[in-house]
Formats: sequence, structure tokens, C-alpha cells
Amino acid sequence: MTLSENAVTVAAVLLTTAALAGMIVRRRVGTCWTFVVYLGVIAVADLLMLLWPDRFWRLSFFLGKEFVIHVLRFAVALELTYRTFRAFPSARATARGVLLLVLVVTLVMVFVGTENLEAPDGAPTLGPLFTRVQPRVLSGSIWLLTAIAGLILWYRLPVHPLHKAILVGLVPYLLVFSVSLNLMESRGWEVRASASYLNTVAYLLVLVYWVRAAWRPAEAPLQAPPSAPNPTLDRVTG
Repeated sequence: MTLSENAVTVAAVLLTTAALAGMIVRRRVGTCWTFVVYLGVIAVADLLMLLWPDRFWRLSFFLGKEFVIHVLRFAVALELTYRTFRAFPSARATARGVLLLVLVVTLVMVFVGTENLEAPDGAPTLGPLFTRVQPRVLSGSIWLLTAIAGLILWYRLPVHPLHKAILVGLVPYLLVFSVSLNLMESRGWEVRASASYLNTVAYLLVLVYWVRAAWRPAEAPLQAPPSAPNPTLDRVTG
């Protein structure tokens, strides 16, 4: 692990821990349980790679971590959908159909992407698995989260501020991540440094955004201003 990679990992651990602490202190853990698990897995995985790089700073561990994170990301999207649409039957029915379509298309794309990924000795090649399959899974995540945001706007549904922050943070970051992987797939690993830098900047920015959202004080409910006295009514009743 290089010095820059070490610094990025330390920053990621600190930011994810700060976001989790903010959700606990502000009592927002129950607003999205899967997001808490999502942040926790990221923090633990980064900490393992930081403390024991010889054992965990490996592509195999990274791919395993990314698989778990992908699953949790879909779980976050499903929980956000349930919490946002459960009180609106018409919007809920539409959301259910859209989510099912996105999940089926994503599974088909992943299945197609895993074909012809074996080396001559029959072993799976981790490089193509990372650069070819990852973008397909990311595309599914982007479609899913974008569909949720679009349905929220279409039906003009009220959204919890933390849920909005999750959507606003994830979609741009996943777009950047997907572009980085597509660059490595199309131009080879020689662009790995530039793609990694682009992804790292986006990753740290979204973590900072989530830390701010987690620690933001709860907004007080709006109260109607006291009605001004009506001189005419006062004269009549007086």
C-alpha cells in the first residue's frame, strides 16, 4: 500500500465513522437501517486493509468487499423505496414494477458479462471480472436509484432529508465510478491511475456530504404565524 493509498483509506475510515457517529448522536439510525450497515461494512473493510495490508490489500478481498457493498446498495434502494412509497398505493405499485424490471435487466446483464471470463487454465480472471461485470452492476444501481428519484419527483412525494442525501450522494458517485471502470475496460490498466484518482475524489466528496447530512440538526416544524388583529372584527364584537 502506497502512502497516497494509505492516506485515502485513513480518510475514508474517519469519514464513514463520523457519518455513523452523526446518525447515532442525531438518532437517525432507524431512518434507514441498511444504510447504517452499508457504512459499517465500508468502514470495517477499509480498516482491515489499513491495519493488515499484507492479508487484506488484495484484489480478491476487494472484489469480495465490492460484492457485499453492491448487495447492500440494492438493499438501501429497496428500503428507501419501501419507506417513501408505502403510504401511497398508486406510486407504490408503479415503483414495484419499475424495481422488478431494473433488477431483472441487471441480472441478465451480469450473466452476459460473466461469459468468457476464464483464463486458459480454466480459472476465473479477476481483472476482466472487475472491469467488465462491475460496470454492469453499477449501471443497475444507477438505474434503480434514478428511477426512485424520478418517481418521487413525478408523484411529488415527501422525502426524509437523510433519504434525499443518500440518493443525491449515491447517484453522481456511482456515475463517476462506472465511468472509471469503463475507461479501464476500454483503454486497459494504463489509465488505472487517472481513473483511480477520479473515483477517489468522488468517493471522498460523497462521504463528506453524508457526514454533513448525518450531523445536520433536525429542522423544527414550521408553525403558522400568529394572526394579526382584525380592527373591523374588534369593533363589531366590542
